[in-house]
Amino acid sequence: MSAASPWDALIQLIVDGENVEAAVANRSPAALARRTQYLYDLFNATALGEALFIRNVPIEADAVPGHAVYFDDDTGMYKRALAAVEFVPTAGWYTIAKSSYAIGLVYTKSDTQLGTIVSLGTLRDFDLSSVIEFGSATTAGPYYLSMQTPGMLVQMKPPVGIYILYNNGDGTITVTPTPKDMLEDHIHYKYNLTAAPAGDHNCVSYFEWLDEGKVHRVVNPDPNLPGWLPADHEIFNGLAPEGAKFGYNMAQHDALQRVWPPMPLESAHIEANSHTIELTDARCPIAIIDANGLWWTQDCYGAAPWAPEYPGCIPDSSSSSSLSSSSPEECECEPPIEYLPGHSNKLLDEKSITLWFTKMVFKTDSAVVTSLAPCSVNSPIEVLDCEGEPGSTGRLCLSLDLSRLTLVDNVAGYKVIKGFGADSYNRGPVVAGLKAGAGAAIAGIGVEGTNWALDAASGLYRGDLRVGLQDNLDDPRDYQPSLVALNNVREEYDNLSKFFYLVFPGSRLSSVRGRIEIPRVNMPADAIQMKLWFWFVGRSAGVIPKLTATYRRYSQPTGVDLLPSTDSDIVIGGWTPGLTLAGGDYAEAETPFFDVAVADTVFFTLGSDGTGPTEGFGIMRVGARVELKP
Repeated sequence: MSAASPWDALIQLIVDGENVEAAVANRSPAALARRTQYLYDLFNATALGEALFIRNVPIEADAVPGHAVYFDDDTGMYKRALAAVEFVPTAGWYTIAKSSYAIGLVYTKSDTQLGTIVSLGTLRDFDLSSVIEFGSATTAGPYYLSMQTPGMLVQMKPPVGIYILYNNGDGTITVTPTPKDMLEDHIHYKYNLTAAPAGDHNCVSYFEWLDEGKVHRVVNPDPNLPGWLPADHEIFNGLAPEGAKFGYNMAQHDALQRVWPPMPLESAHIEANSHTIELTDARCPIAIIDANGLWWTQDCYGAAPWAPEYPGCIPDSSSSSSLSSSSPEECECEPPIEYLPGHSNKLLDEKSITLWFTKMVFKTDSAVVTSLAPCSVNSPIEVLDCEGEPGSTGRLCLSLDLSRLTLVDNVAGYKVIKGFGADSYNRGPVVAGLKAGAGAAIAGIGVEGTNWALDAASGLYRGDLRVGLQDNLDDPRDYQPSLVALNNVREEYDNLSKFFYLVFPGSRLSSVRGRIEIPRVNMPADAIQMKLWFWFVGRSAGVIPKLTATYRRYSQPTGVDLLPSTDSDIVIGGWTPGLTLAGGDYAEAETPFFDVAVADTVFFTLGSDGTGPTEGFGIMRVGARVELKP
């Protein structure tokens, strides 16, 4: 049956004033035709009894024809169904999710809010191509509700298997949603375990055990053999429970390893020589089953997981198991009655161990977490049960113990974790290191190596630091003076070379007066010294004039002090008076060092006797160098 035609609720008749044309005249007959087709489709569906429909109901906007839907009582709307289970924390068990109870498929959508649902029956020529996940709509067979995409159908039955329809492969489908409680579905397993040591074993007689306390041991364990290994063997990664003497080598039993662990763990049952052994005694169990494996707690004569006279034993003088001390003192090991003297000896070299358990079908590793454990022994993540003890199944908590990690403090970068919240962590930038530039000084606060550190190779400071101006003169500093007086000196601009300079005119006495101020703070207490330097330039040829230089120091007053009244002469080195200067030359000259002090103000004078070139001789630049006295 094809999809039903929509129902026209209103028949629009011709009204006065409308133009009489085909579209207007045919409007009412067309609406009546759609109504007739709708009634015809409805009659066929009812008369033939092929399908049951739920009509004109609210359906979520994203649902399209073919989607499986369930009724959401919170919104009063039909929504796309999804196969899932939910854990009930207060009860400690799983239940079927509300979205799993599919009641049918979307048949038609009249608009984004209303539509028709087919809940039961057969549909013919119904297109499923847009709602099949991982398969083809032409493939015959049963189809199930998807566990991944709401509303979609899958051909392979998933762990939470909700049957929706059967596809005949010819466009005909039979819709029969079956939201049965798949939590009741389970599989029974039976495995005959290897009742043998995985390696060499020692020889133990009844009287050696009775008189000397000698117990069964795996002397030379071999993890490549099937059977039982010491519970403290490295293959078990330290996961053996308290009291365990031996662990079953699951790695050499492929079939069992693929379906481990039992679900639930309490469904397991073990028989040894056809006798049920104790698993439920939480204080003194003979065997222990958990998500990590199968463990045996007894090692006295005949009670180990192999026969007391299992072939190939080797002499051994040891009297106890390496793990015997981990058993509770009140737990006594008792030899099985069939191995005691006076009973049948036919089993002394034979033993059978059979494991029975069930597993719920939906509880696969693709549907639920079957166990939880740290990835490695030294992992900072701890998996704990509700009592705060190590656990792997049931109600668990995760804990982060950063003390288990090795500290690595040489990682580059500047973004770090700054704190943890209830459901978040804070990450932000930090300064990874500071390096002093020119004139800057960095000092650590607190204890070096604890509060701060200096990487000598890179020069980077890290930790609690104080940044300031350089407080020493290990590197000399240059100061630029301020000009305070010009005597017969003028400033000119050299248009050819594009620079300014101060001109000493020929045939006239001239001078420049400058001032240099030494800072009062961030200076060393040691003795310091100063020298002046100049860049001289000649723009025309001539004889270098005789240049003179003097300075006068004004020290920081200690009260009411008398001003100094005389200058001190200093020699200008670099250029010798009387030499001929070619036009376009410039060079540097400097004075010797002279003593100064912190907070000094130094006035200097540079003069010319006027014997140089008539024009174009002067100063391009002047400065002072201050450094520690040697």
